[in-house]
Parts: sequence; structure tokens; C-alpha cells
Amino acid sequence: MTGESPDDTSGRSTADDDFPPRDPRLRLEFHSDNLAKPFQETFDEPVTITVNSVVQLADGTHLQYWTVTHTSPDRLCKTVVNFPTTLDARLLSTVGDTHRIEVHGDTSSLFSAFDEFDGDTKAAVYDENGVHVVAEFPSSVKTDMVVDAVHDIYPDLDLVSSHTIQTVHVFRHVIEDQLTDRQLTALRIAYFSGYYEQPRMSTGEELAERMGISKQAFHEHLRKAYATIFEHLLENSEFSTRVDQ
Repeated sequence: MTGESPDDTSGRSTADDDFPPRDPRLRLEFHSDNLAKPFQETFDEPVTITVNSVVQLADGTHLQYWTVTHTSPDRLCKTVVNFPTTLDARLLSTVGDTHRIEVHGDTSSLFSAFDEFDGDTKAAVYDENGVHVVAEFPSSVKTDMVVDAVHDIYPDLDLVSSHTIQTVHVFRHVIEDQLTDRQLTALRIAYFSGYYEQPRMSTGEELAERMGISKQAFHEHLRKAYATIFEHLLENSEFSTRVDQ
């Protein structure tokens, strides 16, 4: 036994010590009743679209990964392709009335506008209640400038909530700092496009084409990303956190 108090954390390495909370982020929430009307008018029954992730590409365009609940995915894809900011769309998988769709958006889309302010899209839902979008930005961003950029694209998408948040994501913090932009993009589109599913929903060639690189370069980016992740996951013994008994 030593004289150390159970609550004494001196000399211990904790996740919070090594990786303090990131700078505060500004979370903005937008809503519109009117933006859902194209879907409501096109389909005779309710449709729910959840944008699970948005991956920015080097050329300024981006990939959106949707989960959609509707009976006609082909009809939905044709509707989405007709949107002015959509370059193309493809069906990744279907299970019953639930579908996963990849949408390639151009540089004039809402999500690209968020990226101009170093913003991350956290949620986007289209349903019978309208359209609701949540995004996070550096705390220093001018809210009025973001709102103006949003209204330039969708005048009816109004800001309904604004607040500052603070989070700690230790492992993600490490990985994002260690991976190059290309490695992180390759990893994210591989995951969200179903590359790791059995059977695969997307091939290496398809994803390489999305990134505008060769298949060999795509696999090399993935290989290096895996090596970095495994190194920190399996070899780094310094990540520890205290659990109070």
C-alpha cells in the first residue's frame, strides 16, 4: 500500500490529459417546410431521406451517403439526378423498403457551401415534416455569413438554432491528425459506399474514379490508412482513461 489517495491522478496519463477537448464548435440547425415538397409531389406515399455522411472530394465536389425509406428506389434516384446540384446518383443496396444511395453533388450545393466555412454536416433529414439540417463550424465563424450562403442556395432554409458545443473524441482526434486528406477520403468513401460489405456494394475502381485517381493509388491510400490506424490501435499503449470505482 502507498499513501496515494484513490482520487489522486498525479503521474497518470489520461486521454483527456494527452488530448484535451478540441476548440469549441458552433452548431447551427436549419429547417424548411418547402424544400421537402419536390419529394412529396413526386411520390404518392411518404419518403424519408437521411443523409448519413458527406465526404468532400479534392475537386470541390462531394459524395453524400443516404439511407432512404421508400418502395421505389429507382424512381427516387431519377428524381435526385434532376436536382440542379446533383451530378449523378447510384443505388448501393436495398433491403426491403430501405435503400442506401450515393449522391455526387457539385460545388454549388449546400454541403459544399458548408465546406467553404470549414463546416461539417452532422445530420440532414428529409421527411413529411420538411427538411432539417445540422452542421458544425469553427466557433470563430460569422453566423450571418453562413446563413447568407445558405439562403443563396435555398432561400427557404432558415436558421432555427445556434449554440456552441465542446467534445472530446480521442481516437478520432489522433487518426485525423495522422492521416493525409486523400487517405481519410479514401477510408471514408470506402466505408460509406459499402466497400467492406459482403458482397461489396462498390468496387475499388468505382471509388478510385470518384476520387479522380487510379485504382492502384486508391488502394495505396487505403493501405497506408490501415497501417496508421492499426499502429495506434494495437501498438500505442499510452491511451488510458480512469474509471472511478
